[in-house]
Amino acid sequence: MMAVKQVEIPQTLSDRNDTRQVTVVEALKFESETLKDLDHPNIVQYLGFEETPSNLSIFLEYVPGGSIGSCLLKHGKFDEEVTKSFTGQILDGLEYLHSKGILHRDLKADNILVEKSGVCKISDFGISKRTDDMGGAMTAMKGTVFWMAPEVINSQKKGYNFKIDIWSMGCVVLEMWAGMRPWNGDEVVAVMFKLYQAKLPPPVPDDVILSPLADDFRRKCFAINPEERPTASELRRHKYLTLPDNWVFTGFT
Repeated sequence: MMAVKQVEIPQTLSDRNDTRQVTVVEALKFESETLKDLDHPNIVQYLGFEETPSNLSIFLEYVPGGSIGSCLLKHGKFDEEVTKSFTGQILDGLEYLHSKGILHRDLKADNILVEKSGVCKISDFGISKRTDDMGGAMTAMKGTVFWMAPEVINSQKKGYNFKIDIWSMGCVVLEMWAGMRPWNGDEVVAVMFKLYQAKLPPPVPDDVILSPLADDFRRKCFAINPEERPTASELRRHKYLTLPDNWVFTGFT
């Protein structure tokens, strides 16, 4: 069994002049080009690409457990060990992506798939970006605002690099702790203002009690200065992610 992502190719002149339709097609082509060279257990597996006169299709492995986002909607906030396990796996995938010169740029719970065995796979590379210089700067404002780092909002001034994925990783962990999206209750414009002007990270909901190690992990992800944020490799070694001996994923409780 496989999953298929398919878009229609604009046929009429008006469709070909429709920026939204053209962007969707280009994003799928780019996603195919990005995924075909990747091979990692925590990245969704690319199986093929097909172009017909009317459609473009990407064939991907089918991940039956749904996304972290859908699991949170169904089961609520995760147990601490599940959050640690998923976070470590996502960081393994991010470390691999960054080593290949790829910024994901849209990391969020809805874009991370979960096998029924508890294996996580990063997906949805439609707005990812390849760069040969991992210290270099991108300037396009891409991503979803609630998971977006401050330097992306203000990208025309200094640009940004792979550290934006670390901020988004912090947002995903916050989602798993809280059972809801970051900045829950705030609208897009309000969040953009808080990121751009106040340089604030998403708040921890009142009912979420963090251990000192968990809070240190959060603070490292949400360092306002991207140079102070750890790499995926460094964050993967954080003591917060240590799991009990012989722990195995047995589902959501």
